[in-house]
Amino acid sequence: MSDAMWDGAPSVDSGAAHGGLTDLGWLVRADSESVLALLPDAESAEERLAAAVYRASVDVHRKQNAGQRRFVLAVDAARFGDRDLAARLAAVDVPGTPSVGWQVAWATGSPADVRLLRTLTGHEGWVTAVDTAVAGGRAVAVTGSRDNSVRTWDLATGREVCPPLVCPTDARTSQTAEVEYVATATVDGRDVALLLERLGREKRVLLLDLADGSLAGECVRVVDVAELDGRRVVLTVEDDRTLRLWSVATGEEIGSALPARILASPDDSPVAVSAEFGGAVRLWDLAGGVLEPAWVDAAGKLFDARASAVVVDGRLVAYACDAGDIVGLHDGETAVAVVGDLAAACGRSSGEVVPVSQLVEVAGRPVTLVREAGGSLRVWDRAEGCRGGGNGWVVRTSELCGQLIRLPAKHRNQEDWTWQLAHPIAILDEDVSARQRSARVVGTDVVGGRVLRLTTDADQTVRLWDADTGAAVGERLAGHTDRVRAAAAVAVNERVVAVTAGLDQTVRVWDVATGRPIDAPLNGHTAQVWDVATATVDGRPVAVTAGADRTVRVWDLGEASGGHRPVFGGHDEAVLAATTTTLQGRPVVVTAGADTTVRTWDLATGAPVVETIATEVCGMVAAEVGGRAVVVTAAPDATIRRWDLASGQEIGQAMAGHTGRILALASAEVEGRSVVVTGGSDGTAQVWDLATGRQLGQPLTGHTSRITALAIAHVNGRALVVTGSWDKTVRLWDVTTGRQVGEPLTGHTDWVTSVSTTMLNGHPIAVTASRDATVRTWSLLDREQIGEPLPCPAGTVRSMATVVNGNSPYLITSCGSEGVSVRDLATGAEIGSPLAFPSPVHSVLAASEGRLVVGFGREIAVLSAR
Repeated sequence: MSDAMWDGAPSVDSGAAHGGLTDLGWLVRADSESVLALLPDAESAEERLAAAVYRASVDVHRKQNAGQRRFVLAVDAARFGDRDLAARLAAVDVPGTPSVGWQVAWATGSPADVRLLRTLTGHEGWVTAVDTAVAGGRAVAVTGSRDNSVRTWDLATGREVCPPLVCPTDARTSQTAEVEYVATATVDGRDVALLLERLGREKRVLLLDLADGSLAGECVRVVDVAELDGRRVVLTVEDDRTLRLWSVATGEEIGSALPARILASPDDSPVAVSAEFGGAVRLWDLAGGVLEPAWVDAAGKLFDARASAVVVDGRLVAYACDAGDIVGLHDGETAVAVVGDLAAACGRSSGEVVPVSQLVEVAGRPVTLVREAGGSLRVWDRAEGCRGGGNGWVVRTSELCGQLIRLPAKHRNQEDWTWQLAHPIAILDEDVSARQRSARVVGTDVVGGRVLRLTTDADQTVRLWDADTGAAVGERLAGHTDRVRAAAAVAVNERVVAVTAGLDQTVRVWDVATGRPIDAPLNGHTAQVWDVATATVDGRPVAVTAGADRTVRVWDLGEASGGHRPVFGGHDEAVLAATTTTLQGRPVVVTAGADTTVRTWDLATGAPVVETIATEVCGMVAAEVGGRAVVVTAAPDATIRRWDLASGQEIGQAMAGHTGRILALASAEVEGRSVVVTGGSDGTAQVWDLATGRQLGQPLTGHTSRITALAIAHVNGRALVVTGSWDKTVRLWDVTTGRQVGEPLTGHTDWVTSVSTTMLNGHPIAVTASRDATVRTWSLLDREQIGEPLPCPAGTVRSMATVVNGNSPYLITSCGSEGVSVRDLATGAEIGSPLAFPSPVHSVLAASEGRLVVGFGREIAVLSAR
């Protein structure tokens, strides 16, 4: 991003002279910033659709030329179900760029969402932390990434407001620090972001001034935060166990003492507890004076407080942390009395408990909270009791109970517990206590004047709790299928709405009162979602999400249901394989995803046609057995299964023979029998009779390493298997006899990754691609290479297909990026620019009538030649 972007908005080429958002030529050719500036002004249904299409993949096409953007927009229009718009976009004239030779017949659209407002791109690694603030009168987001940078974004424009902050690299270890956590605050009238940065085992906190992006201060090893003389201060501990006090506003050191924790004394003065080497635990005020010594056992064991007192809406609660090794804390001057026993609900899952202590005031009495080795949290009265004999203290017990509630953890992996001490409330029952033990705070927000804590449980459900009363708010939110990483709450149209983000790659919006989702999940991230925050932009509530796909996405939470929605959903995870066949007289495409499902689509319309098959697949091919369409799948455990496509039922028993993972499959008719050929990491190819489920003959052996690709061709009336391997060779095998045909075909200088067979000028050929970034063509008649290798500048070919349109054979290749290259197989010349897609392309497949099936991200698109 140029410095001009930070100095102010770029000049906007108004679309008014070009017909605005309805001028497709302007949408394709105009600068992306110019188009994005007009999207909020969309009014008519046609304009709103154009805006949704443009936003859907702007993070991809804003970096591309007009020719590539043209095709991405066409794909996105098809994802929203408007095939006419897709065709018109593909036909837009781009001077100096040939017309696209393909049009999008249909596409699935699971990640396409009309509620997406902006996609913020710039990070080169996973975006793992985000928070929002209002700085200088504008809503901003601060993001931290594993690319070791922190960026600040204007949420209204989507532009960065200042240069990114790059984390330092340690000169000794050459390791670069990473930002683990981001929080925003206002300190002494300045809007700042607090960045928790980690380098190895070392942690520090940086203060980023949101006005100009400069560092406002730095602290290391944060222990706690408190108020001192009206100033926010941070307490840290250094390697030499020195306690240091820092000003949050300036980052300057105020003073130092011994390692300690900040506590709250009964008269509300800030107090620190420190542990000296070989001495007693002492209480310090933050100015450095000793208030009173603390008790130490006969062995001289030192105790360190691991708790804080917190006031929420005027009510005092005790904040206890599952860390440390405290047995008890006494003031050393007065006897103590057991005031009450709280349930041992704060033990670790293994049953081990870690005691904690805290000096607080309850019902006007100064007390100390002690968590004992047995797992109980005891409340000790400091004003009553009497000194005991030489064997210990004499204590007196009275009733005081509490209800378990939660406050946010200081660190992401830390279990924190709080007890409400204001009222005698019954102890939670065992079942509830067990659930609370497994809960984890994933967000805290103020909604309608109430502080709400959002917690998630082991079953991925989310609950909201009122921090004042400890009572649950609304219903349990259930729907995520993997760990919930973050959550936020906000008011939308006078109702409390929760936004949750999880490792299942979804962002979900909930009506807290009913526990029901509001519309479909916010689809757009193509990888795990790590953090979420809420903000108000131009008067409307938005959610800001950070993902492992390197993007930050902004969502409109006030968007009404309906509008332009994708017609068909795709897979929930990446498409791994695709094959075509005929089912009940109509051509279909069958796809397998990492979501362990196999789905079938009408090749002409894109409509799902049969029930989904639930199975884990690493390879797949279609065949016809006994007049019915069958799908053959290979599982990670090297078993091969046959499925009746119409009913979704498995046929017979699983077939097993490989001793390693199956990496390639192909099917054919051989002497009237339907067979499938499999190649695996054990270096063998095997032939299977699909009617009987039995292996035909012996394994095909000869490769010295794993077989990564194979295809079947018919040459002079006999079926040949063409295999490619890590041993850099291509080999031909007679399916009937199981023997190798001729010598290995050599020429590739690295692993062979793809094999395809077709006809060229009436002769059968094989096309192979390799990790050496070349594509080679071989005659299957004389087993010689045809012409010179075709270079693949984009790198290793991940997927390859040959498509015949009329008399012209085309070579289609994908290198795992967002582009698909189309070449004339006869000349090797590339036809136009690569076809660009919204997500990385995992598979390409030739289909009937010259059509092409492309699996990109979690979705499928079918292209037809123009």
